[in-house]
Amino acid sequence: MIGLLLATLAACLLSSEARVVSRKDPVGGACILDLNTDLPKKNEPLFLQRSPSGSLDLVLPEMEGKRGVIALREGEQILISCPGKKNHLAITNSEASGASCKAGKTLSIDGSDYSSQDLDCSSRAGSTTRPTQKKCAGGKGIIVELGFDVEDSWIPMIETCHDVENSNSFYSVHTIHGAIMGGKVYRTTARPLFARGDSIFFKGFNPEHAYAQKNQKDVLARELGAANANKYLLSQKTFFLARGHLAPDADFLFSAHQFLTYFYVNVAPQWQSINAGHWLKVEDNTRKIAKSLGADLQVVTGTEGVLTLPAARGVKEIKLQGSRLPVPNHFWKVLRNTQDDSCIAFVSTNNPFLTSPPKTLCKDICAESKWPKLQDDLSKGYVYCCRYEDLKQAVPEMPNLTCKSVLRGDA
Repeated sequence: MIGLLLATLAACLLSSEARVVSRKDPVGGACILDLNTDLPKKNEPLFLQRSPSGSLDLVLPEMEGKRGVIALREGEQILISCPGKKNHLAITNSEASGASCKAGKTLSIDGSDYSSQDLDCSSRAGSTTRPTQKKCAGGKGIIVELGFDVEDSWIPMIETCHDVENSNSFYSVHTIHGAIMGGKVYRTTARPLFARGDSIFFKGFNPEHAYAQKNQKDVLARELGAANANKYLLSQKTFFLARGHLAPDADFLFSAHQFLTYFYVNVAPQWQSINAGHWLKVEDNTRKIAKSLGADLQVVTGTEGVLTLPAARGVKEIKLQGSRLPVPNHFWKVLRNTQDDSCIAFVSTNNPFLTSPPKTLCKDICAESKWPKLQDDLSKGYVYCCRYEDLKQAVPEMPNLTCKSVLRGDA
């Protein structure tokens, strides 16, 4: 049998679920390709297949025990693609090549047989950002799609609501495929550099320079005074502003999909002690519940407000590029189980210098909904749980979701 899950992601990520066509019989096939041992280690290509409608769909793996695999019948065809400028499949010198299963780890391409480990692209699979005309956040932002251009198809994987004028991203939306999360590719190469994306973003400045610690120190010194800047920016204590992912790379299955998350529109300034502290645990717990449920989770991750810190007189808002690129006051994440429309929202402070628990944006329901309490160390972030509708009242820029009940941590 086909041994594939096909996800059509061309539909809007908010208005519809990714279509998944799955087999009903156990994993089997003439070719079984393990994601972590049988694919190229350096420049992994995209694996696609034509749907009955003619569109290209990303191939998603299945679980065989504890490993993720691509399973193909003998003679079954897939498309192997290396999108991006001057990129190509090394063995054919073409951007995309059809391949068919022969046996084991061997695929036939243009009449020649190749091991699945030899399917390297000449460089990393190129992803791109595509601004749309769709408004979001009450008209404050536009929807930006992050995805792949392959032949005649556009394949979006992340949808971001971004305010171009203020270089501020309100939220990103993506899907975690819980049933196969345990078989994902574990990165074997270095993280890619972050990319600007379309030329309309971050006009007039380089976001890489804006995030540099030297610029952070200059901003804090200008807004708060030199003494305070030295107090707040302590690299050895991880007190510096990192590029905090909205849709995190670890939520995706293939290396090429993971690297797609490295666009500046998909990050916001987040204190590193929080990014690697309680917020990291929120991300880990998200993947754990998706795996436990074996369900597709719609995940929306966003920001709220602008962080203020004490200055010589009063408090000052912190922004990394003049009046642009604001440092959020909070990060939030909503999980929605697409099987039953149960939801939970997590909120984290973005201020490691708090000395007492803050006022919450919404009622904390972590205890009653059986989610871990992440409130013991304020420097790592103060995290609480809310009903989606309660947080939506406090953060009107959030997208509209269908949430019928609370998603419990012990589900």
